[in-house]
Amino acid sequence: MAGTTTPAPRARLAHTIRTWQGRALLAWARFLQHTVAGDTRRQQHVARRNQAIRAAHARGVSKTALARATGLSEATVGQALRGEATSD
Repeated sequence: MAGTTTPAPRARLAHTIRTWQGRALLAWARFLQHTVAGDTRRQQHVARRNQAIRAAHARGVSKTALARATGLSEATVGQALRGEATSD
């Protein structure tokens, strides 16, 4: 005689709990994305990064080395060095 395909109540409950945990974590990630990682925070981060790039360049680090270390293009590093807004 073949077994039933209906999951046991305990397995169903575990699935339901995991589903709700997943939804709660998704809501938390969405909240963090829209607050902590929002546009204002990103602009502040980019401004601090650009300030650090300018400070390193003022202390003798070449534009090429800055681009290589940060993963940015040399054009973007050049914009940061000139104090212009970068497109990231």
